[in-house]
Amino acid sequence: MTDNAVMIKVSDFEQRLLVNGMNRFRNDLIREDLPTEDVDDVLLKIIDAPPAKKRRTEREAR
Repeated sequence: MTDNAVMIKVSDFEQRLLVNGMNRFRNDLIREDLPTEDVDDVLLKIIDAPPAKKRRTEREAR
């Protein structure tokens, strides 16, 4: 399997929405007594993602 990384930009609200959705999915898996390792890994990546650096535009540089 190849490691193709994909980066997306999301707002703070969208990141919280992703975390909430993944956590609910994880809870469903726990209720059904299914493994959660893969979901745990993705959830941690979403939580630990660094905020995007703000770029200076030409207008701000003046």
